[in-house]
Amino acid sequence: MKKPTALLKQKYQRLREIFALARQRYLEAGGDPRRPTDNRYLTNEEKQEAFEIGVQVFDIQVDQAKLKS
Repeated sequence: MKKPTALLKQKYQRLREIFALARQRYLEAGGDPRRPTDNRYLTNEEKQEAFEIGVQVFDIQVDQAKLKS
């Protein structure tokens, strides 16, 4: 496991901010605070940013063709 750099920590923090924003929107829309939210409460730009940061932070390989189908 690699040691997180300052840049990775910043990216992870931004990812947390995006998910917190989705959670806040979910609760404002009347969502149950005991249930998790999903990505319906994010804009397309926020979804894309979260995806790109997630790939960088968690160092995963994703087949883009599978995502578009």
